[in-house]
Amino acid sequence: MPGQKEEKIQPEFRLHVAPAVNERTGRPTTLVVLQTTKSFSTFRYTLAVDDRPGNGVLRLKVLGLRTPSLDLPATGPAEFRKEYEGLSGDFTIVVEGLDGSQTSISTHITPGHVTLTAPVSGRALEVDIPSANRTQRAHPT
Repeated sequence: MPGQKEEKIQPEFRLHVAPAVNERTGRPTTLVVLQTTKSFSTFRYTLAVDDRPGNGVLRLKVLGLRTPSLDLPATGPAEFRKEYEGLSGDFTIVVEGLDGSQTSISTHITPGHVTLTAPVSGRALEVDIPSANRTQRAHPT
């Protein structure tokens, strides 16, 4: 209707993708961190994710929240964090939420560099890709 503001969809997740080096082996890796945009005040939950890398696609299916292994109270977002070896070339990262909706981003990954190659496709997802002293941030349009 004329005069009504269109409500902007708030992102449910924040995806951080960055080059890294495995501390134990010294090999180049790609660090992938998926967080909720919502912070929790009682515990710092772990985000349970079924991750499946392969054939130019990294699928991250959110399964839910897990309580932390320590009973110490902490605040912050729920988080999934993993380093992947061997991600190289053009990769699509697909994030699937609990409701089955999917968001995908296209990246180009080389040792020491990650580049966002296309806009975010799908529901709201905050994307953070630091490289070359600048951060590429993306939201769906």
